[in-house]
Amino acid sequence: MPLTMAAGPVTWLQTTQNLGAFNEDLGAVDAFFEMVNTSGAPVRIIDARATCGCTVPEYPREEIAPGDTIRVRATYLASGRPGKFSKNIYVRTSAEPSKQQTLTVSGTVIGASSTLASRFPVVAGPMRLKSTTVPFGEVLRGKLKTIYIDAYNQSADSLRPQLIGLPPYIESHLTPEVVPPGEQMQLSLTLQTLKVSEWGINSGDFSLITAPGDTVAFDYFAIVTEDFSQLTPGQRLNAPVAELTPERVNLGELSDLKPRELTFELRNSGKSPMEVRRVQIADPTLSNLRISSTRIKPGKSARITLTFSPEKADGDFVAARLTVICNDPENSLLTARITAEINESSRK
Repeated sequence: MPLTMAAGPVTWLQTTQNLGAFNEDLGAVDAFFEMVNTSGAPVRIIDARATCGCTVPEYPREEIAPGDTIRVRATYLASGRPGKFSKNIYVRTSAEPSKQQTLTVSGTVIGASSTLASRFPVVAGPMRLKSTTVPFGEVLRGKLKTIYIDAYNQSADSLRPQLIGLPPYIESHLTPEVVPPGEQMQLSLTLQTLKVSEWGINSGDFSLITAPGDTVAFDYFAIVTEDFSQLTPGQRLNAPVAELTPERVNLGELSDLKPRELTFELRNSGKSPMEVRRVQIADPTLSNLRISSTRIKPGKSARITLTFSPEKADGDFVAARLTVICNDPENSLLTARITAEINESSRK
């Protein structure tokens, strides 16, 4: 045990205790620290406080005579806390009330199956993950956004996970790179919007190799939008104003599954030219997307056409979407919805 030599009227025989690896099912484990009264007068512990409620210190309240020993017990409450831990306890004595001694208890909690299932519901070979979805959501162009995903090594071996298939605009860090048994890891994924070539919705997938032969798939999505926060009131007043019509196309019940061409008008009713950043469709029934112009003068319109193919519908109801992204600071994301019911008898 590490010995702390007396620098004052008391000597601590231990200032650190490593409890090693133990099962969460134990509930609570104890560490003990002994203090010797090396002064010439009685001494008592005034207080002992922990850094968090997961560690509970206990100590005798009575004085001890010169040469006697007193013991502090530190109980770590392991339930619901899988992984590595290190907690401090700060102790003050009557010999030197203005000073405090730091005692450290550490160890690794091997998670119980019930705790792991609730905190890390995704099984990925020898690891468990909190999630496999990376929801960046809406992020302004020029900004960064980071998502953190926790993981846990439930095996008896150290693991070196590896991410593969990430797009160039997502930066990743795995901490630590090597995960000891019973310890946690954190995946840090940062979206760098200036490296994203497409405005609007960007989505895809990548994989985490947790061990040879064990791979889990992740999916991500982000909506990259323009940052209009630096515009002056005058610039906003003279900005383009976007109008997309119609906002909804309801084709009703279809028994004829032949392709149909749909037309939309994108009008600029503002005072400055409109720049169309992106026109997007994301449904198997929509294809052949075209726009007559991506720069629209004030008072002018652009024509958007696409092909709707009902035979490509996944089910008997279609709810597709056309999305337009432009430089209108008040309405930069415009949406038109296309709905239809497919008569199943027409498929035969």
